[in-house]
Order: sequence, then structure tokens, then C-alpha cells
Amino acid sequence: MHVITWASAVALLFAASLVHAQQAETAAAKVSPSQALAAAAVTPDPQWVAAGTAKPTSQAQEAPAGFPAAETVIAPPAGGFQAPPNGPANYGVGANPGGYNPSGGNAVPSVPAPPVINQAREVVSPFTAPEIRELHSDFDETRRAKAAQPVNTVPRISSIAVDLSPGGAPPMVRTARNEPSTVLFLDSTGAPWPLAAAPRLATGDYFDVVWLKDTASIVITALSSYEQTGIAVFLKGLPTPIMIKLSSGDPDSSARTRVVDYRLDLRIPGRGPAAKAPILGAGRIGMYDDVLQAFLDGVPPAEARHVRIEGEPPSHTQVWQLDGSMYLRTPLDIRSAFEQTLSSADGMHVYKLDPTPLIAVSQGGQNLSLTLDLW
Repeated sequence: MHVITWASAVALLFAASLVHAQQAETAAAKVSPSQALAAAAVTPDPQWVAAGTAKPTSQAQEAPAGFPAAETVIAPPAGGFQAPPNGPANYGVGANPGGYNPSGGNAVPSVPAPPVINQAREVVSPFTAPEIRELHSDFDETRRAKAAQPVNTVPRISSIAVDLSPGGAPPMVRTARNEPSTVLFLDSTGAPWPLAAAPRLATGDYFDVVWLKDTASIVITALSSYEQTGIAVFLKGLPTPIMIKLSSGDPDSSARTRVVDYRLDLRIPGRGPAAKAPILGAGRIGMYDDVLQAFLDGVPPAEARHVRIEGEPPSHTQVWQLDGSMYLRTPLDIRSAFEQTLSSADGMHVYKLDPTPLIAVSQGGQNLSLTLDLW
């Protein structure tokens, strides 16, 4: 017969509390953003709209028959410590030590009981300080192992020009499990193009998609790794739906790092409801110019040569020279003549212009001149 002491019961309870903490963290990590939004309040925020799905999400399976619903907790013995069978006067004495004779012959003097403070220490803290440190170290190692990821993600903010013509390739949003990706829709002038309705999701089993009502942004969170699906987005005043491919990883890739689109700006050809003025000719907006796009993303081509601006240049303003042309990247408005331009949602512009030692720009209504060192 196995006897469970009070110290053993406390040890089991302490270990069980560590397991419960890990299970709580795991359960919290499995909650999708839309589920957390619904659980945060009885009435969810009407501004956030979940994407519709053609296929209902799978329901959690019930636990197999016979599986225990909760851990069995060992209760401490009623009435505290059990008294020894030979009486409190002989506490700590064996059943028959040294030929002890209950009838009185050859009686052995009883051993005095240990101090009461030692008994209290066993109840309050059955573990020694080194044992407690060891338990904390084991728990920390378990948390590290749980949080370890086989692939490290690299956040990226970029933009893509969407080709709506027949034969064009739909844009792809690179996501990762439990890392949200925001997609922003822009028109050719760089102005936000709001959605007409909530996006349509093929299935809600692997991705959670929500839309902030009356805006041009959607938030996508992957619920599982190495999955793919598609969504359809309808913009106000645009008859053509925007088809987007979602991917949470390539199962055939052995790379240890993966790029994740934390924010992806999708530039739609045409002028949206909030198009910016002045109106530029379609030929001056480089929708599908990869070189302009590279400069706008802050990753110029390797052969581009940086041009120094004399004096103290305006903030976030840079100039490059490439293939007989100059490229100005700045949040300011240009006053000089230029060939093509491309803009992002945050107000950054890229201008392609002929080589010149002087570029006129406007900052807060004041005209500025950028003097370039071309030699």
C-alpha cells in the first residue's frame, strides 16, 4: 500500500500548477483575433467586420471517452499529521526497536519528538531553496522550448502594383502564424481606396481576416503554418474584384528565415473616391515600373549611385543617379519638371527626372532648392 505524505501532496500540487500555467498560455495562443474580440465584450465592436467564408470553420472535437476531465488532486490527510501507532510519547520510535517489549520487559527509552518548528517547515515549505531554484529553471527551459520557432520571421513593409488585366498574376500576402499582416488598398495617386463590403474568404480554418469598416485596410492573421487560400476584395466604385493569395509558408522551403508582410500596400490602377490632386496624366504615374518601386521601398538597385545633397537636406530626402536619370525620394512636393512619379500611403514620393544640379521642392508652402553634388 502506497502512502502519500503531506509533503508529497504539496509537491504534486506545485508541479500541477506549473502544468496549468503552460496549458493556459497554450490555450491563449490558439485564440484568433476575431475570437478574442468577441470574448472581450458581450457586444462586439461593430466597426470590425469578419470576412465571410464559403466553408464554415471546423468545430473543436470532444474529448475521447474515458479521458479525465480534470486532474485528480490529492487532498491532505484530515486532522493534520497522523499520530504514530505507539503513541505521541514514542514519536519517531519504530514498531519494535531494539527488542522493545510492550509488556514492560527490556523497555527502551522513548526518543523525544523533533521540534515543532521543523514540522511547520515541512508543511509550509517542503522544498529546499536549491530545489525551488531547480524547479524554476526546469519551468524556464520548458517555456523556452515551447516558444522556440523552427523558422524566424523577418517583418517587411512593401507595396505592389496590382495588374487587373486578364492574365495578370494576383498579389500574394506572406503571413506567419499568430503574426498579423495589414493590407492597405491605394489608388494610382497614393490615396486610400476604401472597401465596399467585407472581404470574402474561401475558408476560415487557416486564416482570420477582419476589416475595419469604412476604411481601406484589412488585417490578416494565419492560424496555421504552411497553408494557402484566397480572398476576394471589392472596392468602392471598382467593378473588378481584387483577388489575393494568402500564404503562411512554403512547405518545400528549407530556409530558416521567412519574410512576413507586416504591411502591404496594394496599388490599384485608376483613381479612387479620394484621389489626390493635382491630376497627373496616366503616363506620368509609373504603376508597373520596378525601378521606381524599388526606390519607393527604400531598396534602390545595386547599380544606383547615391548623390549627395549640399548643406542640410530635408528629412527623409535622398537622390540617386541611374542609367542617365535621377531619382528623388522625398515626402515633399516637387516643383521641378519630372518624367514619372510613384507615391505610397504614408506620403512618400519618388520622382524620375533628367540630370540637373538643382531641384526645386516645396515644404509647408515654402519653396526650397536642393543643390546636388554630381561630381
